[in-house]
Amino acid sequence: MVALSPDEVTALDERARAVGQMIGHDLRFRVAPNPEYVGLKVDNIFVSGPSKMEDMAAHEVDLTLDALERGDAVIVPDEDGDPRLGYTA
Repeated sequence: MVALSPDEVTALDERARAVGQMIGHDLRFRVAPNPEYVGLKVDNIFVSGPSKMEDMAAHEVDLTLDALERGDAVIVPDEDGDPRLGYTA
């Protein structure tokens, strides 16, 4: 199992919160109940992940945050009004 240190979790969550504030969402980096999985949440719903740490999930979170910052990715409501990650054309 590849685990993140508490400092790495804090840094990713702080970045997610900053990006979320920039785009108008309460975006958070979270470790799933099974600590082998991580992802990004909005309103306590995973919008990215949860993905297995062994599959470079933390790197994928960084890439997703980059895309959100650039506007290449957006968070949109699905048919039930729940937040989902989408990509612009």
